[in-house]
Amino acid sequence: MPLTGVERYGHGGDRWTAGEMFGRGADAFVDFSANINPLGPPDSVVRVLQEALEDKGAPVLARYPDPRARSLKRALANRYGVPEECLMIGNGGAELIDLVNAAVRPSRVGATAPSFAEYEASARKRGQEIVYLPTGEKEGFQPEPEALSKWIRSVDLAYLGHPNNPTGLTVPYGQLLAAAEEAAVAGTVLVVDEAFLDFVSDGEARSLLSRLADFPTTLLLRSMTKFYALPGLRLGWGAAHPDWIRRIEELQIPWSVNGLAQIAGEAALSDGAFENVTRRWLAVERCFMMERLRELPGALLVPGEVNYFLLKLEAPPLGGTGASRRLQQALGERGILIRDCSTYPGLDDAYIRVAVRSREENVHLLQKLGEVLGKGEIF
Repeated sequence: MPLTGVERYGHGGDRWTAGEMFGRGADAFVDFSANINPLGPPDSVVRVLQEALEDKGAPVLARYPDPRARSLKRALANRYGVPEECLMIGNGGAELIDLVNAAVRPSRVGATAPSFAEYEASARKRGQEIVYLPTGEKEGFQPEPEALSKWIRSVDLAYLGHPNNPTGLTVPYGQLLAAAEEAAVAGTVLVVDEAFLDFVSDGEARSLLSRLADFPTTLLLRSMTKFYALPGLRLGWGAAHPDWIRRIEELQIPWSVNGLAQIAGEAALSDGAFENVTRRWLAVERCFMMERLRELPGALLVPGEVNYFLLKLEAPPLGGTGASRRLQQALGERGILIRDCSTYPGLDDAYIRVAVRSREENVHLLQKLGEVLGKGEIF
């Protein structure tokens, strides 16, 4: 059944559809529905793109980009200590997810419920069976160890969000190791989606990246669009055993990663100052938003670790049938976009997701929530 509403294409951040629905220009919204770093893109990235566009001697627009993004691979290899042959570059995480599915050719695909829509979408268009692992409120929005092992054995390809979208929760490291070991024994391909791990201060210590050689059936995916605010360029990367990299790259269309995205990625990787500023911003604003959102009457906050929060609208004045859509409508009319999470398997119309943005924008959201709830200021 086709989706309707702001998420009719399965994702947040669709300002154009919102503009049609609410009678505004696409740029007339403060967007809390997409989890993009509000501090970016980094100045270093903007500068290198400007220089590339102005360089008449090496016109980045008039030449084909490197089909294997070799320079960016070298930068990633140096940054993370991973052999270049274990790396792949893609047109955002969505392309990599689809390429993995095409390379694995599974009959049964596992996804936690809730989780990122592209896992299911990639499987559905190929007619593959989806096997869900419930990780809802009853399970504390975390996979239970025994159920996780059984689920991995039951599918050919399994996806784990780490941190998960939309909950923002990471998988405990010991459980992640156990999942990779189980997948290796069962012959299941395990994809650990680390698209938001950059926002976790000690994220690298929680990643399996340094242990990938021990787990030949585990693949890791990363995004550069969220942390570095580059969704318009589309850029992601993955790490896996070289055999998997070769199989996946053989299926990738030529030049799927454009030249501007490749040089932007290199510049972003070298900008340690931007990373530090981002983590300082998030440490402050995440706490601010957590405290204020917890004060909402009738709302349950899932305490994620990244730059967004999942909220359950439990009781009046927020709760009731269609609560997520009603709140999205009311805020959309006021120029604010939130994510209606009723489109996620395992969630219903009691759930919404909001991003963490600048202090001014966060206060604006809280004020408008106060108006909608008829409570005035809520902080």
